[in-house]
Amino acid sequence: MEINTLVEKCIKSAIEYGVAAFEVVENSRKTNRLYDKNFKNFKKLKSLGSNGIDELEKLLEHSNDYVKYCSATHLLSVKEAKAKDVLKRLVSKPQIFGFDVEMLIIEWDKGNLKEYLG
Repeated sequence: MEINTLVEKCIKSAIEYGVAAFEVVENSRKTNRLYDKNFKNFKKLKSLGSNGIDELEKLLEHSNDYVKYCSATHLLSVKEAKAKDVLKRLVSKPQIFGFDVEMLIIEWDKGNLKEYLG
């Protein structure tokens, strides 16, 4: 798969998951499926090595907060300081989204997500 196509899949899946998880919040099964799809897309992009990581870094500047969130989450294990800077800015977002970002940072700092996101 071409890297640009995978980047577009990551963007689309991040937005779909974000809307389902933090805005609509009606169908947990659908949200879980979207999470799995999103995680798989970002994990695949990261697995491409330096090219994938470069693309993840570019996504930190995307206009959509859900794309930034997912990109930063997957960059924590390789570019922790940069990823945390983005995540810390997202903590101020309203309601459950900001809370979720805050919990991600706390759990990462405790070491509870290093294996999962590594």
